[in-house]
Amino acid sequence: MEKTINISGNDYRLKSSLFTIISYKNTFGSELFSDIAVLDKKNDASEDTSQVIDTIFKIFYVLHKPFSSKSYDEFLNEFGFDILSNEDQLTKLAETIAELFNNTKKG
Repeated sequence: MEKTINISGNDYRLKSSLFTIISYKNTFGSELFSDIAVLDKKNDASEDTSQVIDTIFKIFYVLHKPFSSKSYDEFLNEFGFDILSNEDQLTKLAETIAELFNNTKKG
């Protein structure tokens, strides 16, 4: 499934497929769904906030990767610290990621 999302004034095309799982493992060395499971277990919002943010942006990067040749570092450098305080943008990103994975599971 493909979807376009506007984050920080830029449009990002995202694509989820079976390759997403493989690309995540090849890029970051960990299992996508294991990392998602760790996020699901986080009850306290202040607990390991950097790990949650890192995992969300890793997933965002891998979903956008079919449309970009940028490294993960280059991708992250497109965002300022203001994205972390923009609850609407982070919520939109999380909801879009969930939608892409829900359609993958159903499909």
